[in-house]
Amino acid sequence: MARSNPGLLFLRGQLLAIGVSAAALAVLFALRPMFSHSVYLLGAPVLLVCAAYGGAWPSLTAALLMTAGGVYLESQTDLTLMERVVRAGLFLALGLGIAGWVRSLMAQRLAAAEIIADQAEREELLQASLEIVADALVLIDDRGVIQSFSHPAERLFGWNDHEVIGQNVSLLMPPGEDGALTGDGTAGDGADVSGSYRKLTGLRKDGATFPMEVRIGEVTIASRRLLTMVVRDMTSIREAERRSEELREQLTQVWSANSMGEMASVLAHELNQPLSAVANYLRAARNLIARMELEDDDLIDAVARAGDQAVRAGEIIRTMRDLANRGGTLQKPESLSGMIGEVDFIIALMARDANVRLVYDLYKGDDTVIADRIQIQQLVVNLARNAIEAVTKYPNRQINISTRLEPGDKLVTTVEDSGPGIDESVMDRLFQPLASTKPEGMGLGLSISSAIVENHRGRIWVEPSRLGGAAFSFVLARAGEDGERSGGSNGVRRR
Repeated sequence: MARSNPGLLFLRGQLLAIGVSAAALAVLFALRPMFSHSVYLLGAPVLLVCAAYGGAWPSLTAALLMTAGGVYLESQTDLTLMERVVRAGLFLALGLGIAGWVRSLMAQRLAAAEIIADQAEREELLQASLEIVADALVLIDDRGVIQSFSHPAERLFGWNDHEVIGQNVSLLMPPGEDGALTGDGTAGDGADVSGSYRKLTGLRKDGATFPMEVRIGEVTIASRRLLTMVVRDMTSIREAERRSEELREQLTQVWSANSMGEMASVLAHELNQPLSAVANYLRAARNLIARMELEDDDLIDAVARAGDQAVRAGEIIRTMRDLANRGGTLQKPESLSGMIGEVDFIIALMARDANVRLVYDLYKGDDTVIADRIQIQQLVVNLARNAIEAVTKYPNRQINISTRLEPGDKLVTTVEDSGPGIDESVMDRLFQPLASTKPEGMGLGLSISSAIVENHRGRIWVEPSRLGGAAFSFVLARAGEDGERSGGSNGVRRR
C-alpha cells in the first residue's frame, strides 16, 4: 500500500491552519464592534476544524495564530491587562489541550492501523501457505461449527466457503458418520483428540461419497479452542490398493495355472503307459473271446467300450497337457451332434446314477464344425457333469442338452439344469482358474472349458436357465463348403 509523504502532509496541514486562522481573524477585524469582548469564541471552531482535518500540529499553529490575533484585538478594548492575559492563556491552553488530544488519537489510530495491517499480512501469508498445500483444511469450533474452509477444501467437497462457514461439520459427511470424528459429532467437549487420525467417508455437495483420511489438530485463538481438520482424499490410494490386490490375485492364479500345467504334463507322462497297457490287455481279451467263439454280444461290446474309453482317457490326458501348454491341437470337420452322440452313454450313465432326467434337442441340419473331437466331447461331458451335480439335492432333477443354428452360421450348444443357478459373487470370475462353485471343487473344470472354446475361436457364457438353474452355452462357427470356418470370434462372454 502506497504511503503519503510526511513532509508534504505537514506542509499541507500548516497551510490549512494559516488559511483558516487568517479567514477567522479577517472576520474578527471586520466585525470588531460585535466581537470586542468575545474574540476567542470564533477561535474554538477554528481549532476544531484544524484538528479534524490537519491533526495536532495544524491545531497548535492555529492556536498560536488565533491567540496572537486575539491579544492584538483585545488590546484595543477596555479590558484590563490581567483580563487579557488570562483570556489569552486560557485559549492557548485550550489549543494545546486539543492538539495533545488529537495527537494521542492519531497515535492510537496509527497503532491500530499497523495492527490491522500486520494481521491482514499474516492472514494473507497463512492463506497463501494453505493454497500450496494439496490437502483440504477445515477449522471447526468446540461445537463442530465450521469456522474456516480452505480453497482445496472447496475443490474437494464442492462447497464455497461462504456456504459452509457457520454450518456444522456434519454437512461434509454422510448421516451417522460425523459421530466418528470425535465420538459424539462435536469437537470433543475438552477431550484430547489432537494428533489423531480418522478414516471416514466424505460427502460432496452433489451427494457423491468418497473415502477420506482426517488428521485432527488443536489450536487456541483468543482463548477459544478450535480443531483443525486436514482432509486427504483416499480415492486414488484405495483404487491403487484394489489394483494391487487384483494383480496379486492374478499372479497367484498364473502361478497356480503354471503349476497345474506342469502337473498335467507329469500326469500325461505317468498315466500314458498304464493306459496303453490297459488298452492292450482289453484288446487281447477281446481276441480271446473271439477265439472262444462266445456268443455273449453284451460282454464283447462291454470289453470293446472299455478299450475305447481307455484310449479316450489317454487322449484326454494329452489334451490337458496341450491346453496347459497352449499348444496346437488337431482340428478337422466334425459333426456336432455326432460328437455329442459318441459321449451320450457316459452322460446317460451319470444321469441314471443320480436319478436325473436327461433331455436332448439337437439340430437336425448340417452341423459340421471345425473342431478337435476329443476336446469338444470333453467340454460337453464336463458341462453335463456340472449340471448333474447341481441338481442332485433338488426334487426336480432335469438337464437339457441342445444345439441350434443362429444367424451367421453359428452353432450354439447349451447345457442347462433345474438347479439353484450361479451365485452372483462368483459370476465375474467363473471361468478363471481356481474359481469353483463347489466347496470340494478344484476350480479347473470351467477354466479348461473356457480354454477349449478359445482354442476353437468361439465363446462361452452362462445365463439363467428356463428350467430355473444355470444354462452354459458355447458357440462354434459352422464349417463352410471348403471345410474351413465360415466365421467366428475370440474370447469368453459372460452374461
